Amino acid sequence: MKNTKIQNTILNIRGVNNMYKIYRRITFAAVVLVIIAVSAFQLLAWENASEEDIVYSQTQKVQSQTFFEMLNLDEATEGNYYTMVDEDDNRIMRTARHLHVGDRYICGKNKMYEVHTVIDYTAHAREIERTQAESSFIREIISGIGERLFVFNVPTLFQRAQDQENRVLGIYHSHGAESYVPGDGTESIDEGGGILDVGRSMADALEQKGITVIHSEETHVPHDSGAYMRSRRTAEELLQEGPDALFDVHRDAVPPDEYLGEVEGEERVQIQLIVGRQNQNSSSNQQFAEGLKASADELYPNLVKGILMAQGSYNQDMSPSAMLLEVGAHENEKAGAEESIVLFADVIDNYLYGTEQGREQIGLSPDTGGGPGGTAVTRVIGLILLVVAAAAAYLFISTENLEELKAKLKDFTTKEFRDIAGRFNKEEDKIMDRGDNTEFAEEISPDVNNVEENKADSDNSSENNSPQEEKESNE
Repeated sequence: MKNTKIQNTILNIRGVNNMYKIYRRITFAAVVLVIIAVSAFQLLAWENASEEDIVYSQTQKVQSQTFFEMLNLDEATEGNYYTMVDEDDNRIMRTARHLHVGDRYICGKNKMYEVHTVIDYTAHAREIERTQAESSFIREIISGIGERLFVFNVPTLFQRAQDQENRVLGIYHSHGAESYVPGDGTESIDEGGGILDVGRSMADALEQKGITVIHSEETHVPHDSGAYMRSRRTAEELLQEGPDALFDVHRDAVPPDEYLGEVEGEERVQIQLIVGRQNQNSSSNQQFAEGLKASADELYPNLVKGILMAQGSYNQDMSPSAMLLEVGAHENEKAGAEESIVLFADVIDNYLYGTEQGREQIGLSPDTGGGPGGTAVTRVIGLILLVVAAAAAYLFISTENLEELKAKLKDFTTKEFRDIAGRFNKEEDKIMDRGDNTEFAEEISPDVNNVEENKADSDNSSENNSPQEEKESNE
């Protein structure tokens, strides 16, 4: 009778253990499936979103820009401009764009300044530690893994080579009436100012390098800050063509010497890059600007006079590779501005298509997961990391102590994945289950340790007893 109870106890323990194992595996599989389903749904939802939906979503993020445009606060009133000075009142730069506390400027010598006080048209700034554009730590990890994978991805490399042969850039002018007094005879022409000629020179220079250029000559008049909302529709149309980068070409309205500098032994018109601080792409836009300036410093030192990170959006929320250019000022020679923009075309080509950072910027890097096909692989890598994280969380929750967690982790690859893949045959699975059940029984009841041994001793005793002894025993 006692042996029968022990055997029933063993069977019950084994049944509970088997049910526990089944429950554990079902839970694990459910967690993994949920993560995969949610991730796949999000990826498909984004990839299937219409251009109108994406543009509408982006438009909702520029309410601050709309506010400034309605109040006409983008630029100083005609004839006025701002001067940024350091703590010793030395002039850093001048611009017709409104300067606000928090605006930053990277000068030609790559020093960074931040405005802390604005009095009338003077912005007081202090030099701060140069900081690179922020980036996601997780994204860097995933991209790093992607770099290793793409080294061996021949089809993807071939696809990228094809895509780089179809290089496309977009050019437009939010203030298309801007002109150059020397050359155009006036500072503004509503039908189309000299800035359009500068845009044509830029487009021609890029096309000579085999780059397809989509150049809009829409003027978006009148010349006010509301022009950015009108030019936004133009930018939307250009983005539908899938350009690698988008350039909004302007000229400034400050004294001409502000944009004159020695470039390759000659006095030339300089170019300034503008980054809008009020958009979700500001970090990428800043990285784009810094990359262009670094390339210009290498090819044509002093061609780019600086980078202004100003309050506003300038439609740069629409693309991480959008940039506003100030090519000289209204009193600089238009011919000089055209010559400088031709040099800057070399800078664009060199940075975007000739450097690893530039290819990463536009998603064409052959060495990273950012290019065509690379985005998908990066997402897959991210999904794998999510699954691994879910598995780790599940193991942590399902264990009572660190030692048990270590044991499960050690046994995980040799047991769990093989069970799921069906690599164990039935006999091996039974043996492993029997071993697990014995250990499980040991934890629950100390008496179970010797169950089989007691049963064997009892059987042997019965066989050795004589009939008389059995009879006496029964009595």
